Amino acid sequence: MASMLTTHIKTALRSLKRRKYYTAIHIVGLGLAIACGLFIYRYTSYHLSYDTHHRHANTTYRIVYDLHLEKTEHYGGVSYAIYQALKNDIAGIDHAAYAMVNQDFTLRVGDRIFGSDKKGAFASSDWFGLFDYHWLAGSPAGLDQPQTVALMASTAKRLFGNVDPMGKTIHVENNVPLQVVGIIDDRPSNTSLKSDYYISLPSLKTVIPGMENQFFTFWGYLNSPNQVYISLAGGTPPSHIEGQLQTLTNEAFGPAAGSQFQFRLQPLSALHSDSRYGGTMQQSLLATLGVIGLGILLMALLNYVNLSLAQYARRSAEIGTRKALGGSHGQLFGQFMVESLGTAALATLFAIGLLLAAVPLANKHLFVGEPLAPYPWSQLIPVATAAWLLTGLAAGLYPAWIIGRLNILNALKQQVAFGTSGGRKTIVIIQHTLSQCLLVATLVIMLQVHYLQSTDIGFDRDSVLMIALPKGTKAPSPWKTYLDAQPAVLSYSFCFRSPANHDQRGGTLRFDDRPEWETWPARSTFADSAYLQTFGIDLLAGRNLRADAAMAEYIINETMVRQLGIDEPAAAVGKPLLFGGMYSEAPGVIVGVARDYNTHSLRQAIEPTVIGYHKDRIQAIAVKLDGRQIASFIDHLEQEWKARYPAELLDYQFVDEQVEQLYAAEYVQQKLIWTASAIAVIIGCLGLLGLASLNIVQRTKEIGIRKVLGASAANIVRLLSADFVTLVGVAFLIATPITWWLMNTWLDDFAYRITIQWWVFALGGLIALTIALATVGFQALKAASANPTEILRDE
Repeated sequence: MASMLTTHIKTALRSLKRRKYYTAIHIVGLGLAIACGLFIYRYTSYHLSYDTHHRHANTTYRIVYDLHLEKTEHYGGVSYAIYQALKNDIAGIDHAAYAMVNQDFTLRVGDRIFGSDKKGAFASSDWFGLFDYHWLAGSPAGLDQPQTVALMASTAKRLFGNVDPMGKTIHVENNVPLQVVGIIDDRPSNTSLKSDYYISLPSLKTVIPGMENQFFTFWGYLNSPNQVYISLAGGTPPSHIEGQLQTLTNEAFGPAAGSQFQFRLQPLSALHSDSRYGGTMQQSLLATLGVIGLGILLMALLNYVNLSLAQYARRSAEIGTRKALGGSHGQLFGQFMVESLGTAALATLFAIGLLLAAVPLANKHLFVGEPLAPYPWSQLIPVATAAWLLTGLAAGLYPAWIIGRLNILNALKQQVAFGTSGGRKTIVIIQHTLSQCLLVATLVIMLQVHYLQSTDIGFDRDSVLMIALPKGTKAPSPWKTYLDAQPAVLSYSFCFRSPANHDQRGGTLRFDDRPEWETWPARSTFADSAYLQTFGIDLLAGRNLRADAAMAEYIINETMVRQLGIDEPAAAVGKPLLFGGMYSEAPGVIVGVARDYNTHSLRQAIEPTVIGYHKDRIQAIAVKLDGRQIASFIDHLEQEWKARYPAELLDYQFVDEQVEQLYAAEYVQQKLIWTASAIAVIIGCLGLLGLASLNIVQRTKEIGIRKVLGASAANIVRLLSADFVTLVGVAFLIATPITWWLMNTWLDDFAYRITIQWWVFALGGLIALTIALATVGFQALKAASANPTEILRDE
């Protein structure tokens, strides 16, 4: 047995070496498919493994809530009071933990300052009783004391270098000193809990002195940074906790208002993938990539079968000789299975090399904000081994079985048919249907992304710089004099945020003399009277905001006018408006109506929007700049900032960059589908190469006779290419309705979208046809250029 296997291996190696051209095609085709499969498997398994490393992950839940108005809104943050109720008043909970996350403090160590990129958090020891963290120094108990902080190991290294940070002091915000009481081992990358440091919860009011006392007692203090998690006692169903929460909600808000709030338990494993509550990974993308990966692998396997049969047609005399000399069916089957496994092994090695190069490139160009962790060798080796065996066996079984059934006499005469012509053509149609689907999908996504980037969103996003102000800054600030003196500044506004970004807030409202609150929410922002000018938003009726107004003044948008049932914008001006939420309403008056603008991505329709002025809600300056002087202004700004705020880091971002971030998922999807499309086209071409090669082998004598009778090379190329043009055309007819339905379904997720035109399908088909003709034409031209004497010598 061992000697037989050795013989098979030696024979296989000689065969692969002798047929270098076809061996290279096999290795490239299978290697690309295996690399694609390994990458997609790593990508999907990595994202599906988020937060599963905690011991109690299966029984851990985050408290989220749905607000049922005319449409249901979803929120991932609750309130501290709800955490206290879960901890003290609800049965069936094993452990409850609270953290206020996404805190963006400036940290000072000695005379050095550091930013924290919204990765600070307030927490107590309860947090570390629920989640698994490895403490390198100190213990969670230190966070039950005021003015203490625990650092992740990488953060400690960044702040203190090689000095032991335990017991050292960090100053935050209003020069509040915090003592380092713990060092925590860095978290794995596949987690949604991404805080870099934890300030003790008893320090909250010291670090944020403006924090109201009702923050700790009021259920309605609902805010996204307030994260509450629980682990359930054994056997407790989530519905049991949700029912108790609803009872307490009705008591806190009253039955009428309480019925609009539904607090839910979100599994820890769903944090990353549930976009309703802030998850950043689309489950549909993972499913789509999985289907594409399987399709590409199937294309490569079918290619191997086609190419193998093309080769074996040339080797039929060799196969017949072996059978005549006593080679059994099992021996021939084993020989060609060893060749298949050997080819798959080389392809797998090639795939591993591609994968090791692809992950860093993908992290650099695709997953910049959320890089994909490389394959650990402990996982890559068994996964690659499984891919090798499955690919080698799946690719080799059918050709090896066919060879074992050959008639000896026909094989010696080279009068054999490997499979059926219809079967091979069906394979090519399937391959090109998939590749054309991916081609057209890529074109549609590219057009939609271009539409998202270029369409009018109702405000000017070009050359507008958002400068984050230090906390506690009041408007108008000392920056007014500075900005007025800058020649690069065209206009500026003190505001809460730009018109469209991820951080959107809102509330319900009561209009005019209507006794009931509206059953729909409105988006809100705070800004001064220069906001509309700075962002190029037209005022359609009424006047602008005034900072010295005796009562709250509001500007609303056109959509809100329509939502209120008012025919003309001017009719809304002067009407009373209570806005700010069900329990924090601020009485005011509508003074103007502005043109509609998008506050979210174009996936969502424009919503009712309110702009008001509140001096305590100013967090940024929006500066409209002369595009020719941006660089010089930023240089000057950095110098001015250091002079004004030596203990604060300058934080700025252009509005067009903020808008682009709204479409980060679409950009990633476009590039992933484009890459998959390119791989599918390459593999499809290899499939055509295989079928063309087999076709030419079977028609060699016909080609020779036609040339002797005077057929030109162009005639022969046309003869050999005609069938393949038909196959690509059939694939086009099949792919077109499939892609039309799939891409329209995808586009239905966008409130504002393109209409897929006929030329998109025509262009996809033309690209596929051109590539196919180039591939087949190359093989056909070689055959047409051959010497007919050599072709007919055996006759």
